[in-house]
Amino acid sequence: MLATLRIQNFALIDTVEIDFQQGFNALTGETGAGKSILIGALNLVLGARASGDVLRAGADKVQIDALFQLPAPGKRLLRLLKEHDIEWESDELHLSRTVSKEGRTRGYINGTLVPIAVLSSVGDELVDVHGQHDHQSLLKQERQLELLDAFGGTEDAVFAMRKQVTTYREVERQIADLEDNDRNRNRQMEFLRFEAKEIDAAGLSPGEDAELKARINRITNAESVLQTAQAIYARLYEVEEVSVIDQLTRVARDLDELAALDDRFVLLATQLTDAQAAIDAIAAEIRGYTEGLSFDPQELDELNQRNSLLGDLKRKYGNSVEEILAYREKIAAELDGYENRDEHLAVLKAQAETQLAALTASGKKLTKKRKKAANALEKKVTESLQDLGMKGAQFAAGLESSPLSATGFDRAAFQLAANQGEALKPLRSVASGGEISRIMLAIKTVLAGVDTIPTLIFDEIDAGIGGDVARMVARKMKAVAESHQVLSVTHLAQIAAVASVHLAVTKTTDNGRTRTDVIALSGATREKEIARLLDGSVSKVSLEHAQALLGGEG
Repeated sequence: MLATLRIQNFALIDTVEIDFQQGFNALTGETGAGKSILIGALNLVLGARASGDVLRAGADKVQIDALFQLPAPGKRLLRLLKEHDIEWESDELHLSRTVSKEGRTRGYINGTLVPIAVLSSVGDELVDVHGQHDHQSLLKQERQLELLDAFGGTEDAVFAMRKQVTTYREVERQIADLEDNDRNRNRQMEFLRFEAKEIDAAGLSPGEDAELKARINRITNAESVLQTAQAIYARLYEVEEVSVIDQLTRVARDLDELAALDDRFVLLATQLTDAQAAIDAIAAEIRGYTEGLSFDPQELDELNQRNSLLGDLKRKYGNSVEEILAYREKIAAELDGYENRDEHLAVLKAQAETQLAALTASGKKLTKKRKKAANALEKKVTESLQDLGMKGAQFAAGLESSPLSATGFDRAAFQLAANQGEALKPLRSVASGGEISRIMLAIKTVLAGVDTIPTLIFDEIDAGIGGDVARMVARKMKAVAESHQVLSVTHLAQIAAVASVHLAVTKTTDNGRTRTDVIALSGATREKEIARLLDGSVSKVSLEHAQALLGGEG
């Protein structure tokens, strides 16, 4: 329900904050006091179009905030919030709208900046405003079908139909993919065959690229390695008188002499002997390496060519030989699927034919149930219209055949003939104002138990009615208020008197500025307002009549 509406700098309103209650809320006031301004402000925060001329004179920005309490939000609302990443952690939803004097506008939901179109979509799930066409969900054909299904108890059948259609559409998509532009598909397959042939011709082996680079590096640096290794060996053995081995031999001989004279040198002599053996092993390893080392320019050329080929393949198919081979496997799968295309296509078409037959059968059953529900709905709404003073009015909850959609083969077409002898017309073609509000009240009364929009607003539904009809309108609004929050802008005492909350809209002038305010009425102040509604003044007779109305009499 709408818990709080706060309006700042909108038209004649400076600042006003209104607390509403669950059940029936009535708004009354003198003509021109600003009741329509309140509805306009609410429409604005629900996503209606805005311009800078709504701004109160001297102000920089309009701001309107609406706080909704939703302990059991509808599925459509929850889906919308999820689609637009709007946080939802409690049972409260805060809608906010600003309009600058330049006409720039911003919308927010729970503090998240959203496009105005999203604000409007969410608003459609929160409030139905009857009296203008904004936010009248019943004027939308898709909403009419949803309500008819809810009324007729066919929602489970629609859910099953939706799942069937989703599966069928997926098969249709696969068929279209196979059939779509065969010429381009053939060209694509030829190109894939070329790529596969190119990869196969390379004869790739996993890890080959790393080994190849290492081999090229060794050959490229072979000459430098050979020169350095030979120089090392020469220093160890081949430099006369100054080679490392010669020097060590002399030192070893001297240590042996010292060891013979003093035992302390025995260990050093042994360690030096071990060092000589290690150096001999190093020299032998270097000599063996240099003798086996070769520099073949032809082999290096071949290796570079192979490395260049791998580089070309990597630029086309992957960053490594392993990725190229994985891409080759993917190509093989695509080619296999294409080569078996006709067989696959035949299987898919058979599936689609079977699924469509099942959908058609389910659709016929669903249409039959909907027609039965439509007949019952027509009767109930037409009766309700008579009660509301629209004698001779006729309501039709027609169904039209439509191409297959997620909800079947039907499209709802709610129609109305407002007077006897008139042709049925779509609800959207019915004139706005009190007449359409009464039509909506009649429908809402019948659909109250299945309509998930929590707040209904009837803007001056009492235009052109009085007496018994006014009392019937009041009773029906009170009945709807048992399952929905109802806000009614009214001039009729009969309607205002049955409301559980009565708010008065007033207009005052202070220091040359006019302002609109809203006050809650109770007790004597409410009696006086009901009396004023009865005959335009507060007299003993009108007060007694007001007291009788508030007491449930009359």
